[in-house]
Amino acid sequence: MALTSLHLNDFRNIRQAQLEFHPDWNLICGANGSGKTSLLEAIYLLAHGRSFRTGKPHKVIRHEQTQYTLFARVDWSMQQIALGMQRDRQGDWQVRLNGETVQRLADCASLLPVQLVQPESFRLFFGGPKERRQFFDLGLFHVEPSFYEIWLRFHKVLKQRNALLKSRQAYGAQYQYWDQQFVELAVRLQQLRQQYLQTLAAALQALTADVTALTGLQLELAPGWQVRSGDAAELWQQLQDSFSSDLKAGYSQLGPQKADLRLKVDGEYVDDLLSRGQLKVLLFALKVAQSNVIAQRGHKQPLLLIDDLASELDDQSKRQIFKFLAQLQSQVFITAIEPDQILPHLTQAAALFHVEHGQIKRTDNDGRRT
Repeated sequence: MALTSLHLNDFRNIRQAQLEFHPDWNLICGANGSGKTSLLEAIYLLAHGRSFRTGKPHKVIRHEQTQYTLFARVDWSMQQIALGMQRDRQGDWQVRLNGETVQRLADCASLLPVQLVQPESFRLFFGGPKERRQFFDLGLFHVEPSFYEIWLRFHKVLKQRNALLKSRQAYGAQYQYWDQQFVELAVRLQQLRQQYLQTLAAALQALTADVTALTGLQLELAPGWQVRSGDAAELWQQLQDSFSSDLKAGYSQLGPQKADLRLKVDGEYVDDLLSRGQLKVLLFALKVAQSNVIAQRGHKQPLLLIDDLASELDDQSKRQIFKFLAQLQSQVFITAIEPDQILPHLTQAAALFHVEHGQIKRTDNDGRRT
């Protein structure tokens, strides 16, 4: 699977572009503010239904235009799939898959396993648990077919339980009804997450075996409640014990919605122990390991979007990161100011794009238009 082409209309500062991509490596170069990050944003938006740069959809529409349009072709299991998205300034949107209207964005997301590395990706280490849950749940979504439906059902139950807590109702039959579903779904989510993280940890260990700073790296899942036996009765009892506290807070304080991933080296949290350069190496290792697990277990070719790879990297860190990337089973899109920041490190063929004032042209390695 690969993203073979992308057409953009009135997206950010890009009036119109029709692009054909390399199945492995794609390098997008241009000055800051030229529009190269906007290309990554468009790919990400197609896969996730939202931007990684803004929570206001109208912000991505080109100035004085009424809507943007994205249209992509994806190679999938020996066939080509057409994926289109259109959104206007009022927030109304349409998504089409092979000409048919799509009701759930998850149907598009399943086609394009997209991961992003950008300067803000350090939130994986310094942000809250939500950042880390989103990271490993993305991998689980693409690897375990049952995960998404269980996740959806749990969050519907969580919403009902929290509504009861906000209404200050005393414990009774309604709580018992929702709590029974809550604990059953929570335990299933916990089991899936634990199994997935064990697989991810093995892939990460194989990738980083010769990285001294990451010797003794551990991934620990904090499930969101005290797990000893791991059965539903255990969580049920903890929900009963915490009911008064939940009622006072107005929401459920235990459960998989509170899960977190603890990243440690020899028992110490990585954000306390490692330098910023070492954390960037770890960040790439995590993304590459997850991409490879998705490829091997999910039987999909993921996409890895890397914005401004050369930023804040010394030569040693850059060499290590490209060593990881050489083992990547993904299609890659990298932005940089100059091609020479990236091309000397690539051992494979790549498509090279030059971006200037929202104009995107594919060139050869000498910078000539093709």
